Parts: sequence; C-alpha cells; structure tokens
Amino acid sequence: MNVIAPVDNTASIRIADFIRINTGSEIYRFTTAPSDTTVASVDASAFSAVGVLMKIGNVQRDIKSTANETTVTLVGIDTAMLGFVLSQSVKGSAIEMWHGFYNQSGALITTGGSGGLYQFFSGIITSFQINEQWNEEARSMVGTITVSTSSIQLILQNRNAGRYTNDNSWQFFNPGDTSMNRVSFIQNINYYFGKDAPANS
Repeated sequence: MNVIAPVDNTASIRIADFIRINTGSEIYRFTTAPSDTTVASVDASAFSAVGVLMKIGNVQRDIKSTANETTVTLVGIDTAMLGFVLSQSVKGSAIEMWHGFYNQSGALITTGGSGGLYQFFSGIITSFQINEQWNEEARSMVGTITVSTSSIQLILQNRNAGRYTNDNSWQFFNPGDTSMNRVSFIQNINYYFGKDAPANS
C-alpha cells in the first residue's frame, strides 16, 4: 500500500471507487482512495489503497437495473501483482463495485447508501488480459491487468433455463420422480388423431 501524501486527508479527493473480488478461496479489496479504507457496513476488512493504479471503464447507469459490461484495469508498480490472476481462478470470480464520496475535509461521507458507499455494479469476471511493458525510468517491467466483467443481469439474461421433457433430465432434478418414465416408450408411437381407424385385414 502506498499512501499518496499530497492528497491524503485533503479536499483534493471527492470520489473514490471500491472493488471487491471473490475468487471463492480469496477475497481481494481495492480502492482508488489515497489510503486504506474500512467501511464496516460493506466489509469488515479494509480496502487496499492504490498501491496499484486502477481504472474502471464506463458503466451504464440507469434508474432500473440494467444488463451491462465493463472493464477494470490494474497497473502494477511491479510484476508481483500479476500473481493476482496467475495464481487465482480469477475468471468466473464475483466482482462488486461501489462509489464513495468525500466531504470538504477529505473524510469519507458515511451517511446514505451502505456506510456511505453506493453499489453500481455486481457481476462476474468473464475474461482477463495481461500485458507487460518495460519502464525505462524504473528500469523494470510493469504489468497491466485488464479484467472484463458482465453484470449479473446480463448473465441471467443469457442463461439457459428449463429442462428437457425426458426421464434422464427429470431424474437429475428430482431423483425418484416417475413423471417422465414413459416418454421414451411413447416418443416413437404414431397415433391416428383425427383419422379413421385402420381397416382390419
């Protein structure tokens, strides 16, 4: 964590983004705030300040819940941050994002929302991309991680719902259910609906 002294506890910061990523085995917390921030009503652990530079792409914001996508970019000060995606199953991880607002004294406003934070995105990481470039001034490699995310509404919209009307599918959801056990028997029978009965030979 790198505290940014020129803006920490000043009126220079008016808004910050807070991100929580849950891989199932680990939970990562990031914020664009200049210092580590704990918002107890959202998470008991602190959101790590911008030891990595973070950029959040455009997010469609409507009054109603909307299916949308966005990206989050983490620019590592060194390549150690690349282990975030290389050592974890980051694809498929749950991701949540909030906005936080600061008053003129540089303190996080804690009234309204959830402890002052307003959630604007909840979804899943669908893919990630890693780029490395040489930083001549620092004489080291700098890694850029970009994760693409889809909102939970978009995932549900594209979800295949329902089940097949055969015994195997029915047994998968309800073992012991006999509702469909004769489907395989009748699927090849031709009924003479609306026709005369066949003549006896």
